[in-house]
Amino acid sequence: MLEITRTIDINAPIEDAWKALAKLDDVQNFIDSISRSVYNTDQKEGVGASRTCDVEGFGTIVEEMVEWNDGESFSFTIEGGPTMMKSVLSNWRLERKGEFQTTLHVTSTIEVRYGALGKLLERFALGPKLGATLTSVVGQVKAHIERSQSPAPRNIEQLHAQAV
Repeated sequence: MLEITRTIDINAPIEDAWKALAKLDDVQNFIDSISRSVYNTDQKEGVGASRTCDVEGFGTIVEEMVEWNDGESFSFTIEGGPTMMKSVLSNWRLERKGEFQTTLHVTSTIEVRYGALGKLLERFALGPKLGATLTSVVGQVKAHIERSQSPAPRNIEQLHAQAV
């Protein structure tokens, strides 16, 4: 099994980060490799919510939420994509780092097909490609959340300094 983890600090409150991540059909607006994302279900969040994404280099995939902890994390399975991938589970978890900073942890676990050949492909092709892709994705998520967050409240000292 191949496990790829990426972690990134986001300069935004956890509430703003969650609000951006939980809007499941919005990913095509900030992740370059996704050209289209649409809901497959009337359910827009929580376990059972599902979306279809057209992903450059992977084709059309279906992501179904299998775990949902409101305000904190979700996990989804991926169907479709390269035939060598037997199963994929992706976990996205937010951790409050401070009042205006959040850490995003993303772990994708991939089970490959084709026995020994699959293991070679996993190590020398799939692993490096997915690792690079996930690095790019978390960077794009960070940029999107930081651009779309609510303005930070000002403390009384900042307001007083501006008035003087």
